[in-house]
Amino acid sequence: MSVIFTARGAFILVTLSLLFSGFLTSALILLFDPAGQAFLPSTLIVGELLLVVPLIVILTRNTVNLGETLRINPVSRRTLLLSVLLSCGIVAWADELERIIALIIPPPQWLDQLGQFLRVEDPLSLTLIFIGAVPLAAFSEEVLFRGFLQQVLEKQWKDVTRAVLVGSLFFAFVHLIPYWAIQIYLLGVIMGYLAWITNSIFPSMILHGINNGIAFSFANWGDFFEGWYTWNGHVSPLILAIGTTMTIIGFKQLNRTLTPVLES
Repeated sequence: MSVIFTARGAFILVTLSLLFSGFLTSALILLFDPAGQAFLPSTLIVGELLLVVPLIVILTRNTVNLGETLRINPVSRRTLLLSVLLSCGIVAWADELERIIALIIPPPQWLDQLGQFLRVEDPLSLTLIFIGAVPLAAFSEEVLFRGFLQQVLEKQWKDVTRAVLVGSLFFAFVHLIPYWAIQIYLLGVIMGYLAWITNSIFPSMILHGINNGIAFSFANWGDFFEGWYTWNGHVSPLILAIGTTMTIIGFKQLNRTLTPVLES
C-alpha cells in the first residue's frame, strides 16, 4: 500500500496541496500586474484548481481509480434534491449561529475587508469570483477533504465518527480564520456525514456550494435579504422554522433512502 493511503501520508499530501496552491497563487500576484479588475478574481480560480493538481498527479501515478478514490461517485436525482433541501436549512442556521457569535464576540475589522473581496460591480469580475468561490471551491475542497482525506481516515482507523470529526477539525484549521472556526467545523462535520452516507462528494458539494453562494449573495446584494430573510439583525424566525423543517425532512428521507444500501 502506498504511503499516501495512510493517515499520516494523507495529511501530508493534503497539506502539501494547500501549500502548493498558496505559493503559486502568491507568486502569480507578485510576478504579474494585479491592476486589472479581473486579475485577482482569476487568481482565485487558479488557486482552487491548483488545490487538486498534486493530489490528482500522485494518484494517477499510483494507477488508482480516481472516481472511487476521490468519492466522485454518481448519486440519484432524489439524493441530490434531498441534499439541496437539507442544505438550505442548515445554511440558514449556520448564518444565525454566526450572528449570535457576533453578539458575544464582535468580528474583527479585517473580516469585513475580506468580505470586500467578494463585493464587486464589474460583471466579469463578479462572474469570475462566483465561479472561484462557489462551484470551484466546493468541488476542489470536497475532493481534497471529504473525497480523499476522510475516506483514507475511515479505512485506516476503521472508525467513521473519528474520521469525520478529525477531518473536519483539520478542515476548519486550514481555513486560518479562528472567528469562523465553529461554523466551519460544524459544517465540515455535516459535509463529512453526507459524503460518508452517500459514498459521494456531490451531496457535500451541494452544502458547501450553497453556503458559499449565500455568503457571495450577501456580499453583493445584501439589501435583497432585508425584510424577508433578516429580522432585527437575525435570521427571520419563519426562515429558521422552515429551514428546520427542510433539514429534518431531508435527513429523514436521505437516511431512509440510503439505509438499504448501507446494509447490503
